[in-house]
Amino acid sequence: MILILGGTTESKQIAENIKEDFFISVATSYGKEDFEYLKDRVVNIVFDKKSLEEFVIKNNIDRIIDATHPYAFEISNIAKEVSKKLGIKYISRKRKLIEKNQINYKKAYFFEDYQKFKEFLKGFSSILFTIGSKHLCVFKEFKDIAYFRVLPDIESIKRCKSCGIKGSRIIAMQGVFSVEFNVAMFKELKIDCVVSKNSSMAGGLMNKIEAAYKTNISIAILQPEFFKKNLHHITNSQ
Repeated sequence: MILILGGTTESKQIAENIKEDFFISVATSYGKEDFEYLKDRVVNIVFDKKSLEEFVIKNNIDRIIDATHPYAFEISNIAKEVSKKLGIKYISRKRKLIEKNQINYKKAYFFEDYQKFKEFLKGFSSILFTIGSKHLCVFKEFKDIAYFRVLPDIESIKRCKSCGIKGSRIIAMQGVFSVEFNVAMFKELKIDCVVSKNSSMAGGLMNKIEAAYKTNISIAILQPEFFKKNLHHITNSQ
């Protein structure tokens, strides 16, 4: 039996092509909606080390395929530890991130440092955050000059509201968004800087970069190291 750690496009593709028995886990009820067709094979669980161990043992899991988001560090570390402890195989199928040398746009900036990034943002008047809702409180000082594009689920909206973000600044929609859609949104909201994670081709990053190019605005790309290195800032901002 295989356990797919999912919630991404990649995990859906794996589930659709795999020939063996499997479970696929997602961390949110909203994410589960995309996998309803799998019926009892999809489980909505936020695993910690103990619960993952119990699930693996109870369901005779002999392989874990990690197809979570590239920024889902915690569950990946837990899966590696549990796999090693129980002597089962861990396979990473996380999507590859876009390299800096693949981007040929002078207004595309990559950031790993928290303070440098926040200083950079102070030069703009209308910012669009497209980094999800989990870490938005880190940037709540910009809540009056920024818009926040998040998933249209209750938890995302609650996180936004807990950071003091007004409803008029929340855009609740599910991507991936086309270049044309992004261009229209950037123009409508008079965006001069869009903020994104390095979500790769599958996550729509290239569409955002092309839309930024077409509207001649800046795009700030937060690398995985940004969240790894600056976790103390993120934690203290919640």
